[in-house]
Amino acid sequence: MAVFTAIGAAIGATVAAGSTLSVLGLGAAASGALIGGAAGLAVGMAVKANAATKKAQAATDTMTGIQEEIITVQEEVTGVQTEQIQVQKEVAAQQQEQERLAVRRQRRQAIREAQIVRARQRNVAQAMGAAGASSVSGGAASIGSELSAALGYSTQQSGLSERIFQGRQRGLDLQSEINTLYGKAGVLQAQANVASARAGMYSSQASSYMGIAGTALNIGQSVFTAGINPGGFFMR
Repeated sequence: MAVFTAIGAAIGATVAAGSTLSVLGLGAAASGALIGGAAGLAVGMAVKANAATKKAQAATDTMTGIQEEIITVQEEVTGVQTEQIQVQKEVAAQQQEQERLAVRRQRRQAIREAQIVRARQRNVAQAMGAAGASSVSGGAASIGSELSAALGYSTQQSGLSERIFQGRQRGLDLQSEINTLYGKAGVLQAQANVASARAGMYSSQASSYMGIAGTALNIGQSVFTAGINPGGFFMR
């Protein structure tokens, strides 16, 4: 690059004095050397521009690939979130079922308590005998029925509680998975940003190199034009 810079400086100085080439005693050989130097600089910059363009394209391809990965991760997040919502709905439904069971049990208890009160009142009002024996038998049956209902309620509540616990745990696991995917997406986005910055940098370098190449060609053309006499021959 230092050689190209030196050549460019020499060409610039010569162009500045382009109209006085003959006064300075510079001939066709000197003009030809400067024109060749300008052409060499242009070619060198074009090569650098091509290399920078390839790097920019590679960085762009990398960025595109990362963005596709991000899209895949986002789709995974959507899928997990959908499952999480379904789990939350199931947990809510089971909680509602628990509440309904509790309400039904309270109603049954209220009915049984009323029945027990009535039975006791009958027992008190009636004399001992056949009716009393029937009341005792009925009371025992009522107690057995109440015990059976209580056991059934306990079993149902236990099963629902277990399913609710499992559902909540599954929801936590899904949230953890979602957080992990978000973290992965964040890392990928950072990598995509770096690749995008590199692509922009290389594109800028390519533009600069092409600009220098164009300037060098213009300088060479100016030197060539300034070194030709009206007859079409180099000044001697």
